[in-house]
Amino acid sequence: DCGDWISHDSVLGIPIDDVLSYQTVKVVRIQDRLLGLFALACKIGVTLHIVLYLGLVQHGYLEFEPVSGTASAKLTGSVKYLNMSQLSYCRGEYLCRLLDQHTIVAADPEPSSIFITTFMQEHEQQRTCPVDAPTCSQASPFTTLVRHDYFTGGVEDMLVVMSHEAQSTEFYKKTRDDRFRGNSDSMEGTVEAYRNDGTGRMQTMPLKQISQASPFAMTVAELLAAAGLKLDNALPGHTQTVRRTGVVINCFITYSNTWNWIAPAPSIRYTAEFTPAAMQSRKVYYEPVGFGNERMLVERTGVRVVFKQEGLLGNFSWLACLRTMVTGMLLLALITWGTDMVATRFLPLSHKYEAAKYEYTENLFNMRASRSVQNDQVLGAIPPPSARRGSTLSTARSVSLAHYSSVPSSARPQSARSAGYGSVPLDESIGDSKAGEREGGNRPPPMYTPA
Repeated sequence: DCGDWISHDSVLGIPIDDVLSYQTVKVVRIQDRLLGLFALACKIGVTLHIVLYLGLVQHGYLEFEPVSGTASAKLTGSVKYLNMSQLSYCRGEYLCRLLDQHTIVAADPEPSSIFITTFMQEHEQQRTCPVDAPTCSQASPFTTLVRHDYFTGGVEDMLVVMSHEAQSTEFYKKTRDDRFRGNSDSMEGTVEAYRNDGTGRMQTMPLKQISQASPFAMTVAELLAAAGLKLDNALPGHTQTVRRTGVVINCFITYSNTWNWIAPAPSIRYTAEFTPAAMQSRKVYYEPVGFGNERMLVERTGVRVVFKQEGLLGNFSWLACLRTMVTGMLLLALITWGTDMVATRFLPLSHKYEAAKYEYTENLFNMRASRSVQNDQVLGAIPPPSARRGSTLSTARSVSLAHYSSVPSSARPQSARSAGYGSVPLDESIGDSKAGEREGGNRPPPMYTPA
């Protein structure tokens, strides 16, 4: 019968008021100096974490957007007054030639890069397979007749001038504020390098400061030094010098507008770091010159610099502030919960602290059941009007208590917890409702178990 399992006050014998009970906050002052010091230290630590780390270091009040931009470079310099007889690398296996910047820089098809030639081989070739021949017995229809090998004289003193721009597309589109865009003429920058600081520790160190309106320019030798290389030294795993083998260098330009205490800053700043690329496979460039039966195949080896732009620009956001505040409130709630667990589980007087912290109200289901039984018994025990005077209430109370055993077992009060409290007498919970207050204790609520 479903009536035995489901009623308007219980489900499967469990009072609905117990299942859907509401827990509210109760403030209890636990006078324990060690516990209070522990809680205070934790809250101070969380507050400092929110204000200093999340607020000032991580800029938790900002919304961030990746930058987008372009970068390019050009080579300038002059061979005037250059004496190649004084250059040591020009007196070895290979000779040197005087070249200007137009010949030194190759027409590199890779975007945001520059190829600076340090060694060149010129192959004078002649066609050996006719143009209209159906087949060819060689890998190439051309054969090299003469080859000229030479270094580029004075290339290390040539000046590399780099230009770049960056902006936060969405922020600038919404605000039209120049704080969210800039170029190499309007931004300050720093050239950094990750190297030994002289004490054996590896760390990022500033090499050069670039002020506003100053060109971002470095000689080829300075650029290689920023990457920890030299033209006349060999790469790891190579026997020939960088001047002969070439090298690929990545220039990482990182932008930021959070360099001051209150972000976003009035302008963008950048850092540039030159590092040898992990893949050294693009340091040779081939350029055929001429058509017909004869041609010149120029094989260039040199320094290829590839520019890579990255970084985040921040703008104030109420949503970011709310996320940071919620994070802080969650941390404080966890600290409060952890302190409560320590107080009610691990301290010597934890049983007293638990009794003071948790207090229970009367159970509505028990009150309804007991009042229903009491009313029924009172109505059944009312004497005639002539005998009613002076004895009605005492008779009703005695009859009610005598017949209270007729309430189903699921409606009878039991102890709040099986351990530490004991059971609550049934007549006390129904009879004098002020008994608990006069005793001054926190009596646990009546609980119910299925019949």
